[in-house]
Amino acid sequence: MKVQTPLFKQAANEPKLYELVTCPACTQFHFINKATGKALGDSSE
Repeated sequence: MKVQTPLFKQAANEPKLYELVTCPACTQFHFINKATGKALGDSSE
């Protein structure tokens, strides 16, 4: 499995529940936070 993003520390208040999804745009796997909808390592607000 290829991982395209570095693993960053999470904020203390951010739930650590991620779901593995297949991206329809690039057909690769991404980890998505189920509570926020953000990808793992996404630092944008």
